[in-house]
Amino acid sequence: MTAAPLGAFRARIPRINAALFTAAFFFLPGHVAPVYTLSAVMLLLSVLEGRFREKWALLRGDSLFWIFQAFFWLFPLALLWTEDMAEGRRMVGRYTFFLLSPLYLTIARRELLPRCIAAFLAGCLLAEGLAYYNWLQMHLFPDWPAGLRVAKDPEDTAPFVDHILYAPILAWAAYLAARASLSGPPARRLGYALLTALTAGNLLFSGGRAGQLVFLVLLAVLVCQRFARRPLLAGLVSATLVSALLGGAYIGNDYFRSRVDMAVHEITHYEESVNTSAGLRLTFLMNSARLFAEHPLAGVGSGDYTREYAVLHARHSPGWLTTDNPHNQYLFVLSTTGLLGGAILLAVYFPPLLWRGRRDEVAPLRTALVVFICTSSLFEDYLWRSNTSLLFVLFAVLLLGARSRDAQSPALR
Repeated sequence: MTAAPLGAFRARIPRINAALFTAAFFFLPGHVAPVYTLSAVMLLLSVLEGRFREKWALLRGDSLFWIFQAFFWLFPLALLWTEDMAEGRRMVGRYTFFLLSPLYLTIARRELLPRCIAAFLAGCLLAEGLAYYNWLQMHLFPDWPAGLRVAKDPEDTAPFVDHILYAPILAWAAYLAARASLSGPPARRLGYALLTALTAGNLLFSGGRAGQLVFLVLLAVLVCQRFARRPLLAGLVSATLVSALLGGAYIGNDYFRSRVDMAVHEITHYEESVNTSAGLRLTFLMNSARLFAEHPLAGVGSGDYTREYAVLHARHSPGWLTTDNPHNQYLFVLSTTGLLGGAILLAVYFPPLLWRGRRDEVAPLRTALVVFICTSSLFEDYLWRSNTSLLFVLFAVLLLGARSRDAQSPALR
């Protein structure tokens, strides 16, 4: 390739990478393997593009870059006091998307946000269509051909990932669709309202109780954002809406009602609920808190959670099943990396762009993203799991990176 065509191709690389970056959002509710391929292509093109000095100037001035890198490299650091190196390396690999965040930060810019959200919602719409088919085939039309369905839980209707990952993704999609339905031309508002209803309906029979709770929290956030200048009305509307949805779902959906009843019974009869879903999660939380209390400064190391938990578990909860994670992101980081890890995790969730209280048209989305990940992390190690970790990193670089402050982001366009 001669100098002139090569120069012309390099000039097109930012647009190509922007398209690849946008495409990554489509795969969030499905398998994330294509995102690794997309990221490899983006990295290759970025190297070919050059402009390394400009890119480094952008990154070093972005607090999110330093925070995400500190969070990732915390886990290789914690290998220094890990005995199970194989498990430690597996733990480190779980946070790969944080390592890749500098690549995304040099590509993402605020003007891509509408396209990225559209790609994400399109991916969710595809997954929801397949999930609805699966539900109909499983419950009403058993003679239909079996649909594309994840083979982890017999009750799962999601096509690609189990309900633990799928439900929170649906909750975030429902918030974005509901927010979009509040403005714009009537046809656009109607389309997003229908998508909101479709997503909420899928969430209802998805089986993911954490995702359902996150959706209700995000719905309350949306109401408060809508009536920001009238807090009493916002509180009343959100409480009424959430109560109505909960009551309607409980009365009108047998599956939802059985899941709620089961959770309430297992929590209220904790001592009798040995090895049940809710009972196990409570046990994991209590034992993980004890593990952190015994190793508060540096934790047990990146790879030793499973072994150290088993030792403590034998003392406090014999007869219960053991685990390789506490199903709580906060306790997982604290118990493996100690107080330093906990401090960095808080910076991940509350980066400086939020501290400054910047108010612009995407500020509500920033707030919602933080509420989403902070609430979700109470119920699962969602930064440790591929789809939700990728979801947070991609939306964070768009909403919380330095370039999100400027609508046009002139640098590196």
